[in-house]
Amino acid sequence: MSSKIRSIVKLLRVRQYYKNVMIFVGIFFSERLFEVSLYFNLLIGFILLCCTSSFNYIINDLKDIEKDRKHAEKIKNKPLASGDLSSFFAILTLIILGGIIILSLIFLIKPPNLGFIFMIILLIITGQLYNHLLKNYAFTDIIILSTGYLWRALAGCAIIEEYVSAWLFLAIFEVAMFLSIAKRKGDLEILGKDKALEHKKVYNQYSLKLLDQFHVIIAGSLFMTYSLYLILHFQLAEPGVIPALYEYIAILTIPISLYLLMRYMYLTSADPKIARNTEKAFLDVGMIIAAFLIFVILFISFYYDTLIQFLNL
Repeated sequence: MSSKIRSIVKLLRVRQYYKNVMIFVGIFFSERLFEVSLYFNLLIGFILLCCTSSFNYIINDLKDIEKDRKHAEKIKNKPLASGDLSSFFAILTLIILGGIIILSLIFLIKPPNLGFIFMIILLIITGQLYNHLLKNYAFTDIIILSTGYLWRALAGCAIIEEYVSAWLFLAIFEVAMFLSIAKRKGDLEILGKDKALEHKKVYNQYSLKLLDQFHVIIAGSLFMTYSLYLILHFQLAEPGVIPALYEYIAILTIPISLYLLMRYMYLTSADPKIARNTEKAFLDVGMIIAAFLIFVILFISFYYDTLIQFLNL
């Protein structure tokens, strides 16, 4: 029974659900974190994004089942290829997931949110475009994968009907690019060129040197984009505008974010397995401390007035 459950968890790719936390970006940066009424729809939205992610993964596994059976690593990680679960079970799971998504969009998210529905559709369309076509084209594959993070963040904004700076969304897209490039580097380093080609045909067009150059470019761009977002949001460079101290300390997160980038690049270079399984980086003490500091500082900068009101009560 336990082995069956593990196979279902692998089929659904539960370990990839961390990506759907992006749905909560909007509520934090729009300074509405304490509006409790928003959380029911957001939590339903998070569950639906998880269902949508699993929906895409299962279609991909069904499509590639024969190819996956030729690779020992994929047989180990994909229950359809290994025969632990049947194609019939996978199709039945797809129907159930589709039903959950459709019924929840109609009956649970009130009022029905067209923006969120559109993001769910985009997530499915881009996921299938990648699975069936674009994963074979260098550079396009990284870009299309990265849009998935963007759709998740925009889905959260659609649910709470809130605008968030385009600079922040650009930073999210670049984070996704940064992680995707690192994963491809990890694949080439661990598998080697020949085995990587068996894994994905697109690796014929990539090299470690090229991916290293891309990684540096995206890291620099991400650092600048995040810095500009903070400076523009808190008007730190506006002539005649004197920001409050609690707003000004937000710039302290800029060097910490640079440390995060450098730490991740170090970890993935020292152990390419981390690049192939991004969630492992979240267990690194340095990454945890830096991320915690960024959260605390941004929390103070964005919610100082709310905290003062709460303390005065």
